[in-house]
Amino acid sequence: MVLLSMILVPVLAAPFAYIGERINRNIPKYLSLAVAIFLALCTVYLLVNRPESGFGFEEFYAIYPPFDFNLHLAVDGISITLLAITAFLAITVTLSSWNVEKPGAFFALVLVFLGPMVGVFASLNLLWFFIFWEFTLVPMFFHIGIWGAENRIYAAMKFFIYTHLASVFLLLGIIVLYLNTHSFEFVELLKKSAALDPSVVKLIWILMFIGFAVKMPVVPFHTWLPDAHVQAPSPISVFLAGLLLKMGAYGLLRWEIFLFPQATKFFAPLMAVIAILTIFYAGFRALAEDHIKRMVAYSSINHMGFVLLGLSALTAAGISSALYEMVGHALIISILFMIAGYIHHKTHTWYISELGGLMKKIPGLMTMFVIGVLAAVGLPGTAGFVGELTVMLAAFDYYGWVMIIVPLASALSAGFFMWMLQRAVFGPLRESFKELKSLKELPFVENLALAMYIAAFIFVGIVPSVVFNLYNGSVDIFAQLFK
Repeated sequence: MVLLSMILVPVLAAPFAYIGERINRNIPKYLSLAVAIFLALCTVYLLVNRPESGFGFEEFYAIYPPFDFNLHLAVDGISITLLAITAFLAITVTLSSWNVEKPGAFFALVLVFLGPMVGVFASLNLLWFFIFWEFTLVPMFFHIGIWGAENRIYAAMKFFIYTHLASVFLLLGIIVLYLNTHSFEFVELLKKSAALDPSVVKLIWILMFIGFAVKMPVVPFHTWLPDAHVQAPSPISVFLAGLLLKMGAYGLLRWEIFLFPQATKFFAPLMAVIAILTIFYAGFRALAEDHIKRMVAYSSINHMGFVLLGLSALTAAGISSALYEMVGHALIISILFMIAGYIHHKTHTWYISELGGLMKKIPGLMTMFVIGVLAAVGLPGTAGFVGELTVMLAAFDYYGWVMIIVPLASALSAGFFMWMLQRAVFGPLRESFKELKSLKELPFVENLALAMYIAAFIFVGIVPSVVFNLYNGSVDIFAQLFK
C-alpha cells in the first residue's frame, strides 16, 4: 500500500490545505511540508528495501479487467530515483513558497500535483500512466495562470495547448499499441512488442516520441517552455524543470526505448541529431538572452539535450549517464530559477543589463548563486560535471569521433553564464541599488531551501556512485535488449 498511499495522501490532503487557510493562513504550508516529509520517508523506505534489479513493492488493483484498466503499481531503481527527486523538490518548493499569496489554493494545487507525479513514476499500466500524466498538467496550468507574471494568461494557455497537443500524439500511440497487443501492462507489452509488425512499431514510436519530446522539451518542440518559465512563479519553475521535464525523459525511456529496442535502434541517430541541435541551439539562445529567467530556461533545455543524447547511446553507460544528468539537472537548475526569482523580487527587474554589483549588497545570496552557476557549467565536484562528462563519454563510445563537437557546448554554457555573472553579480554596484531597501538577505527558511540544493548537488557530485547504484541493476537488465 506504500505506493498507493504516496499517490492518495497528497491528493486527499489538498482540500484540507485549501480550507485550512480560512482558519489560519499557516495551515496550508505546514500541511504541505508534512505531506512532503511523508513522501520523503516513504521514499527512504523504498530506497532501503529496494530490489537490486527488477520491480518491487508491486500493488495491483483490479478496476475493469476486460479492458486491462487496472491500477498496477511497482518501482525499480529508475522509478525510486525519480521519486526521491520528487520528494526532495516537494520539500524545497514548500520552503521556498513559505510566504506565498493565497497559500490555501497554492499549496492545495502543489499537493494535487504531487500525487499524480508519483503515479507517473510508479505506474506499470500504460493507460494509468497516461491518466496520471494528464492530471499533473492541471495544477501547473492554474499555478502559472494565477500566480504568474504579467503575461501569465498567455503563457498558461500556451502551456496548456502545447502539452495537450503532445498528449494527443501520445494517446494515439497508446491506442495503436493497444489495438495490436490488447494490453496496457508493461510486462505484457514487453513480451508482445517483439512480435509486432515493424512498420506498426515505427508508427507507434514516432507518435509517442512526439508526445514525450514536447514534454522534455527538445528542439523543435521547445517553444512553450521559455514562456512558461518566465511567467511562472519561481517555485513552480522548479516543478516544471525538476519534475515535469523529467516525465518526458522517463516516459521515453520506460515506455518507448525499453519496449521497442529495435525501432529505437533505427531512430537512435535521429535522437542524437535532435539532441545535438537542442544542446547548441539552446546554448546560443541563452547566450543572446538579457532576461535572466529566460536565459536559465534555455540552459534547462540545453541540459535536456544532454539527457536525450545519453539515452540515444542505447548502452547501459548511456542510459545511466542520462539518468544521472536528470538528477543533477533537477538540483542545479532549481536553485538557479529560485535565485533568479529572488533577484527580480529584490531589484524589480529581470534584465541582466539593468543589474550590477549585487555581490556588494547581498553577498550571501549571490555566493549561493555563483555556486549554482559553477555547478551548471560543470565544475568538478558537482553533479553538473559528472552528468555532462559521463553523457559525452557514452555518446563518444557509441557514435565515435563525430561526438567531438559536443564538448564545445560546455564551453558555450560557460560563456553565457560567466557573462551573466560578470554583468549582474560582480562589477560596480548600480547607483539605483545603493539605497534600495529590498536588497537584503533572505529569511532563514528560504536560505535553508537553497542550502539543501547546494548540499545535494555537491554530495552527489563528490560521491556519484550514490546515484548510479540506485538504478544500475535495472538499467543493466534493459540494456541487454540492445545487444
